[in-house]
Amino acid sequence: MQYSYRLLIILIATALLQGCDQRPAESMLERYSNRVANSLDSDTELDLNIPLQLPPYPRRRERIQPVTDLRQGLIEVLNLRHCQLINLIAERNSSLGKVMPPSRQVVYEIRLLFRLGRCQQTLKQPQAEADPQLIRQIEDIFQIKKASFEAALWNGIFTSEAMERNFSLSEPPLALTDDDGFSQSRQALLIFNQLAALNNATASFQPEWPEPDYLDQLEPHYQALSVLRFGSRWLRSLYLITYTLDHTARVIEQRLEQRPLCFNNRATPQALIVKNVFNKYYAGELQPYMARIDREGREWLQLNHSLLQNFNDIPAAMQRYQSLILDPDGPLWQNYTSARERHTKAWQQLLSQCNLMPGT
Repeated sequence: MQYSYRLLIILIATALLQGCDQRPAESMLERYSNRVANSLDSDTELDLNIPLQLPPYPRRRERIQPVTDLRQGLIEVLNLRHCQLINLIAERNSSLGKVMPPSRQVVYEIRLLFRLGRCQQTLKQPQAEADPQLIRQIEDIFQIKKASFEAALWNGIFTSEAMERNFSLSEPPLALTDDDGFSQSRQALLIFNQLAALNNATASFQPEWPEPDYLDQLEPHYQALSVLRFGSRWLRSLYLITYTLDHTARVIEQRLEQRPLCFNNRATPQALIVKNVFNKYYAGELQPYMARIDREGREWLQLNHSLLQNFNDIPAAMQRYQSLILDPDGPLWQNYTSARERHTKAWQQLLSQCNLMPGT
């Protein structure tokens, strides 16, 4: 409850800080680019009421992996009494258990695997006097669940509503303030990386291993991704920044092709106006926002990329999405860095004509 309250406070604070402007990031980007155009006598205006030309997150049926479900058979084998599995199994077979969200299903699968492993060890103790047939059945079930454990982990993370919302293309860009939910989303992805790392760990599973101690604290992290939707908002922010940088660079390049802004490195009154636009709207507004989107985005991409590296069997649709969006060296990030370099080069050429480069 306290975690949910904090998330609500963040969202309210962000809304209040944005004031009456319903699209503060877009307004800032348009203001910057259009001021540059005006100062260069260009009538090319930037309008960011545009659709995102990004691939959508794969549909759920393209992401889900089949998992062997042995609930009823397991009850028959254990006769509702062995290895302290009765409560876990009963919960899964309840009316609510049958419609568990992915976040709860993955907890069930993890606990079931760990408890089955310990069950094998317990039943093999001489004092247990267990039926050899029962031991073989438990071992068979353990191997079946172990074989589908990767799919269970995958579904628990990547078929969740929280993850879907984190990659939606319908959210607004991140706010101009620092209250953007990055730290909570980062923490959630760090926990998910721990969760996914169990996939490789179970290859050398030891029955004495304790269950992960964070299983009861997973839900708030799913909620953070679902409510804050940092990823969705970051994708729009980066796309709009990339579009703005390319558009503004083109405006500057067109002016450079027409006629010089200055001659003999002597600053003209118009050049001083252009430099003032650079200082006020680029250095003062866009650059700090862009630096934050860059810094947080690189870490967000790396966390998502690392998360996927824990899995050996990734659906084809997710492989394509990973290569286009989540690869730190993929097209999404490369388009941004190319636009940034083009924009920087255009400004350098323009200001160098007038001996107005920063530091000169």
